[in-house]
Amino acid sequence: MKYYKIIILATALSLFPIWSHAQQYTGMSGLIHMPSAEMNHEGDARIGAHFLNKNMVPDTGFIDIHGVKYNTYDYYLSLTPFNWLEISYTCTERKNEADGPFVRKDRYASIKIRPMQEGKYNPAVALGFNDVGTTAFKASRPDVQLYFTNIYLAATKHLTFGGNELGMTLAYRKYFRGYNDKWSGLVGGLTFRPAFFPQARAIAEYTGNEFLLGVDALLWRHLLVQASVKDFKYINFGICFQMNLLGTRYKY
Repeated sequence: MKYYKIIILATALSLFPIWSHAQQYTGMSGLIHMPSAEMNHEGDARIGAHFLNKNMVPDTGFIDIHGVKYNTYDYYLSLTPFNWLEISYTCTERKNEADGPFVRKDRYASIKIRPMQEGKYNPAVALGFNDVGTTAFKASRPDVQLYFTNIYLAATKHLTFGGNELGMTLAYRKYFRGYNDKWSGLVGGLTFRPAFFPQARAIAEYTGNEFLLGVDALLWRHLLVQASVKDFKYINFGICFQMNLLGTRYKY
């Protein structure tokens, strides 16, 4: 039975400790730094890593002993067991207290549920949580660091013309710590897939505090790459391996 592979991987994900955002850098579908109501295909699994410029991480928790923020990176594993559900587990590297190598990790699990699929007239609607374990059990504790913890509601609608596809996303996102308030509130973005290369898309988004522009593409059916620039100055990029565990060959 094809679903046994998904069950095994989902079980493995659930056994990871859920400690302390959607987006390729978390392994979830989305734009760059903001979520969307899009979903990966049922059975899709991703494993990858992303370089995060210091301006993409919170102003707390990623500062060295000299009081200077530093660049970092993360890596993740994600799964779409059903066409209405995505889950991921992400580790973000942090330096130790003595400004040494990256020896500390901020770990969190994410989940996105899509109760409404996109129709001819209606947008897709999705509800998501980053750092679901801490959100549910420790969000009220001031001593718990919630660097990436947030909840969001997103709506996405696509329009096609001449074989091209324009995606429009509007979302409301709420972070649980004041040092991330700059990313709370209404956020929005656009995506564009050209008819001549539908495996790629151009992205423009407003995160609530800054603008990001980027591109991503699925190459050779399994290699997903993304590059972006924040405020025309700060570069981020990532790469992941993607495959469908059900053996389904989609036109991504």
